[in-house]
Amino acid sequence: MTDAPTIPPLPVPPVEKRIEEPRPPAAPPPEPPRPSVITNPDWIRRPGAEDYARYYPERASRMGVSGRASISCTVTARGTLEGCSVSGEDPGDQGFGDAAIKMSKLFKMRPQTKDGAPVDGGRVTIPIRFQMAKD
Repeated sequence: MTDAPTIPPLPVPPVEKRIEEPRPPAAPPPEPPRPSVITNPDWIRRPGAEDYARYYPERASRMGVSGRASISCTVTARGTLEGCSVSGEDPGDQGFGDAAIKMSKLFKMRPQTKDGAPVDGGRVTIPIRFQMAKD
C-alpha cells in the first residue's frame, strides 16, 4: 500500500474587509395607535323611558328582574356607535347585554375632532341599568 501524497494548503490572503456587514436586529413593528377612551361623552341623543320599556328583555320583564349591562363601542365621525360589544352584564342569564346592544343605535354623541373636523375613533363604555317600573 502506498502512502497518498500530502498536498500543501493553498495560500489564502488575509481578509481586509468583511463582504457582508452584520445587520442590527430588526426593530419590532410599531404598535398601532390605541383608540382613545372617551371618559366624559357629550351626548346629543340617549334612549328615553319608552326605549327602555321597548328593549327590556322579555323574560326578565315577565320574571320582574332588574339588571344592568355595560357595552363598549367605537364612535364614528357622525357621532353614532358601532362595533359594540358587551363588557359586563348582571345577571348574566336574562338578556340585558343583548338588549343594551340593540339600544346602542339610539345613542348619538358629539364625535372627537382633529383640526376642527369630526373623526372616527375613540371608544366609549356605556353602563345601562334596566329597572322594573314600580307601581
